[in-house]
Amino acid sequence: MNTISDQQSGFSTVELVVVACIVITLTAIALPTLINVVAAAQMRGGMNDLSGLFQNARSMAVRQNIISRIRFQLTGGVCVAYVDNGVSPTGLTSSVPQTTLPSQLSKVSPPSGSGGPTPLTATTCGANALNTLDTTDDTYFSSAGLPCQYSSGTCPGTQAFAYYFNYAASWGGTRWTSICVSPGGRMTTWYWNGQSWNN
Repeated sequence: MNTISDQQSGFSTVELVVVACIVITLTAIALPTLINVVAAAQMRGGMNDLSGLFQNARSMAVRQNIISRIRFQLTGGVCVAYVDNGVSPTGLTSSVPQTTLPSQLSKVSPPSGSGGPTPLTATTCGANALNTLDTTDDTYFSSAGLPCQYSSGTCPGTQAFAYYFNYAASWGGTRWTSICVSPGGRMTTWYWNGQSWNN
């Protein structure tokens, strides 16, 4: 008489518990890194969009032979940057070029005091030592495509501009980022790494 023994295949409870512990440990190790990568990508993406909008304003000024202006406005709790006519502003409408920054990015005043980053300088933003760095006014572009300070219908001279932003990370930390406009019209984004500004 032949007997066939029943064989059970599969994992034992101990093996399943060991595998679950390994997966949980790897997830706990990888999760902070993954969150940092996603936050950095979101911050850089928002700043790249903003840099593109500045380029758009510059080219619009040249193409249309006008003075264009970059403006910022809070709408629904998020910062919206848009291109406006520098002489005859229309405000934020659906027809103007615009970009909505990620909700974690907020436009802030230049850093000051201890614990924050060192402010950017005019030379860091592509200007010479004789230029000043404007951090409070809107950036205007002349019909030649050069950044300038608008006054009474004209946009004389060239000027360097810088704007600062905070990125509120989901884990509670804050990252600093900035965009500079050189007197020649070149846009550069900067990111504070805790000790210095980097591109």
